[in-house]
Amino acid sequence: MSKYLIVLILPLVLMGSGCSNKLKQGDNPTINVKPNIKVEATSVNISKFYNGKNGLSLSIPSGNRSTCIWTWAAGSGRIPYSNTTQAETATEKHTVIIYGDEENFKASCFDDFGNQYVGEFPRD
Repeated sequence: MSKYLIVLILPLVLMGSGCSNKLKQGDNPTINVKPNIKVEATSVNISKFYNGKNGLSLSIPSGNRSTCIWTWAAGSGRIPYSNTTQAETATEKHTVIIYGDEENFKASCFDDFGNQYVGEFPRD
């Protein structure tokens, strides 16, 4: 009976020792992650519009859902502001309303596939 037990257990022990060797050799992808990898963002055009209020809009060309974070400074104290917009469909636009004294606008976006985008503002 003990001979059969050894025959059954020995392959399991050998397989286990092989797995631990792989982890020691650095084959684990969570260990091999290289930090500070720069991901290039794709530029998308920002359009101005007027529908009773002045605004800016942009469309994300990929994914189904997307999020944009708009940042700017405004007022005499150049107070920083931000607004986060969500598009729940592939054709929905991201829009913000502006009042005219804003500056240093930036738009940073990403879609549900992890693609990153930055807004390219129109030249006046």
